[in-house]
This record gives sequence, C-alpha cells and structure tokens, in this order.
Amino acid sequence: MKKLKNNKFFSFRKNILNHEKNSIPLKREGLLSIALVFPNSYAVGMSNLGFQSVYRLFNEFPGVICERAFYYTDFPSVTRTLESNTELREFDVVAFSISFELDFPNLVQILINAGITPFSSIRHFREPLIIAGGAVCFLNPTPLSPFVDLFVVGEIEQQLESLIGAFLESKKVKFNKEKILASLNSKAGFYVPELNDLAKKVQKVHSSLKNEIPQYSPIISPYIHFKNMFLVEVGRGCGRRCNFCAASHIYHPFRIFSVEKIMETIQKFCRETRRIGLIGSAISDYPGIDELSEQLVNEGYEVGLSSFRLDKISPSLIKSLEQGRLKTITFAPEAGTERMRNVIHKNLSFKQIIEAAEVISFSNIRQIKLYFLIGLPGETQEDIEGIVNLVDKMQQIFLKQKKHKRIVLSVNTFIPKPFTPFQWSTMENEYNIRRKRKFLNNQIKKISNVQISPKSTKDETLQGIFSLGDVNVGKAIYYKISEKLDWQSAWIKAGVDLNQILYSSTNIKKKLPWDIIHSGIKKEKLWEIWERNESSNKIL
Repeated sequence: MKKLKNNKFFSFRKNILNHEKNSIPLKREGLLSIALVFPNSYAVGMSNLGFQSVYRLFNEFPGVICERAFYYTDFPSVTRTLESNTELREFDVVAFSISFELDFPNLVQILINAGITPFSSIRHFREPLIIAGGAVCFLNPTPLSPFVDLFVVGEIEQQLESLIGAFLESKKVKFNKEKILASLNSKAGFYVPELNDLAKKVQKVHSSLKNEIPQYSPIISPYIHFKNMFLVEVGRGCGRRCNFCAASHIYHPFRIFSVEKIMETIQKFCRETRRIGLIGSAISDYPGIDELSEQLVNEGYEVGLSSFRLDKISPSLIKSLEQGRLKTITFAPEAGTERMRNVIHKNLSFKQIIEAAEVISFSNIRQIKLYFLIGLPGETQEDIEGIVNLVDKMQQIFLKQKKHKRIVLSVNTFIPKPFTPFQWSTMENEYNIRRKRKFLNNQIKKISNVQISPKSTKDETLQGIFSLGDVNVGKAIYYKISEKLDWQSAWIKAGVDLNQILYSSTNIKKKLPWDIIHSGIKKEKLWEIWERNESSNKIL
C-alpha cells in the first residue's frame, strides 16, 4: 500500500494520532481490509457513538483490518485513511457511516476524489465494494442508491456476523462482489439497489440488546466536540413517539441497559478520562438516571447528558449534575405554545416547564440550551410569539434568584421525516422561514443574556430535499459536483421537481421513495395518526 509523506495533511494526521487515546489495537495483517468513512469532519465523526462502535466491532472481528477516513474541510481532496495514510481505492470494502442528509454530496465527492467510479452500475469489479449504514440509511437511502452497492438497514449488532462473514468467505476464494451481494440481498437488513425490484420490502433489523454491552467510545480525543469524554449509551429508542421525530420511530422499541451494565462498561473500558457522556434518545426516561448519575459522581466522574426533558428535572438530579461539574444542560421544548406541543405529541405543559426552570434557577449550572422548531404543521404567529414569551419567562425566573445564566436557542426548521406521521406534511417555504426568524431575532435580542445560534435556511431546504427525495436527487448531486453546476441547474438536469417533493400535499396511496423499507411500524398506523390530527383541527 502506497504512503503519502511530507505534506500538510501528514502533519495534521500525525498530530491527531498523537493526541488520541485509542484502546483498539490495529492488526498488522488481515484477510479483509475495510476503510470506514464518515463523510464529515473528524470532530463530528469521532463524536458519533455509532461510528466509533462500528470501528470497534469491525476490528474485533478476526481477519479484519478496519481504518478510518473523514471528509477533511481543510484537505477536501485527501482520500486516505487516518491510521496508515492509505488510499481508499486500495481497500476491499469502503464503508460509509452516514448520520446526516447534508453529507450526501460529501459521499459522492469522496468517491470521485478517490478515483472510484461513483455509479455502482458501471463500477469495475476490481474496485472496492461500497457499502453504507447509519441512521439515514434506514430512513431514506434512495438518493444514494446510484452510488452504493449495499445498504445496511438497521442496527449493526445483529447484522455483523452475516455481513463480515459473507465478505470473508468470498475473500478466501476470490472476492466476488456479485455473489456477495446476491447472498446478502436475500437476508433481512440488507438492501442491494441493483438487485431489488421494489416489490420486496427490506426488513429493518434491530437488536434486543439483551446479550449486548452498551455502545461506547473506544477512542478519546481533545479534537472532537465531546472533548476528552468517554461516551456510553444508556438505551436505544424512545417510547414517546413525537409525531415529527424520526429517532423515536426508527429505533423502536424503547430499550434500556441496566445501571449495573452501564457502570460495568465504564469501569472496564474507560481508562483515560474522568469525563462521562451519557447518550440516549430518551435519556430523561431512563428509570435509573438519578441512581446512575449519583454513582458516577460518587466515584469521581464528571457527568454530561444529551438532551433532557424539562418535566423530568428534579432537585436530586440537578444536585448530582452539579457535583458532576455539568456546565450546560440541554432541553427541547420544540414549540412555544402548549397547543403546538400537543399537536406534535411533545406533551409538555407550560406549568411543567416553569417548574423545571424554578429548580434550575437555584443551581450553579451556567448555560441552558433550548431547541425549538419553526414551520411545524398548523403553526400560527401565536406559536412563534410563544417561543419569545417562554424564553423571557425562564430568564426572569433565573434573574429572580440572581443566578447568572446564559440561554442559547437553536431554532431549526421542521423537516418532514420518513416513517413518522408527519412524513405527509409539507415543508414551510424559505420566505416564511426567513420572516419568522427575523421576528425571533428582533424579539430575542431584547431579552438579556439570550443568544440564537445562526442557521442556514438554504441548507435546511436542501436537507428536506435529501430527506424526501428519490433517485433523481442522487443524480442531481452527481451533476452538481461533476459539472460544477448550481443546485437549480442540477435539479433541472436530473428532472427533480422541488415543488412536488417539499410543498405538495400527499396521501397514503402515493408511493414514497422509502416504501422499500419495512420499519416495523405499519404505514396505515402512521396515516391514522396524521388524519386524526388533521380532522381534529390540530394541524389544518
């Protein structure tokens, strides 16, 4: 394998590796070589628990060597692995881990830069096998289907043996991509676009977690978003099923690990840091969260949490988090009024929010981050004003206790997501989103010590197209990159109708690009929820 020396990327790479605390020993030799690629920055990729877990699982498999690669913003043309500086095209398999729709163009760009034929239908048999997994691959993989040989649809634990087993068996004789894809296409959890006739639904696979250990981050680094923090999951999925939330629908059913198993994982694998990040879609619904936090604090760990529900805040939990040196706590009210929170099935009352703010006001936690959505189905000006009123009320409570607290707002545009009741909703147009954002910015700046994080309306619209698009959206991505077109020209050339994708109402009879996947929730059930909201005038 060729090596690249004496350049800026070499120095950059060396610095990253020197500062990583990596508990995974890399084999010198292996029958099968895999390049695991996160099509975003190193900082984002290494903060992703799924990416880190797949890297660990691949390398724990006998006969497999797995190395990492990223889309480096400072070095966008670099297509080499972090560990050995080897070109992607020299690996048997290039596996993409994809968590964000906006990374779709990065995947195509990486293939082009690596000298790998982008379109799978004309890719030479000697080129690497291209596979993809991650959350967006079991939402709507269709835009990426022209470029990917095989999608892993579901959670990796139950599919690892079949996936790597098929690769190794073929490698022992002669690596035959056609036979590998044919064998996997017949199994649950695998989608081969070239072989799927659209009549056969792909069954999404999930793990029971009964015989599994929690996913954890085997690599600690100062250059990621969770700086020098050991990440560990407390559970998977969410039982609340908010109507807009993809995670609560595609990771069902809600499953948790015991406090004992989480502590055992931390004690066994966390050797290089005292900072622990507890990860889960519904961490506030974890029944042992108070006990777990208290145990970690008593053993001298600092504790960090992903987003927490305001109605689950208690004085005892806040005390543990304070002792764990938590500086920022994150909540997602999602909407400014109780009416709209009921529409989206958030079911969080104004009283509950205020009571939580009262508890937090006595704490030494310095920063509160709040997530809101705008452009929700049936949203009115009152709902937008409700965001301002809610934030203002919370800040008044904090000031009353003379506690200096900073509130940071992340206001995102609602994007319809596959496999949710709101997948049939339309998306708000850019003009209205900008108008609402302007109003919020003007009003929020009047409240002391509150900040709104900037957002790109164009990027949010693009994400909507990628989330809901078909195979032509994938072709447009290729045209945009290969012919250096603007998006509008690329949409026209590929025959993409943005109005049809984003702004046209639909019904249950209309074929959706992600209908190829069976998620475990019947489409009729989702439609029933959508219709119930609509007919009760909660939406329209």
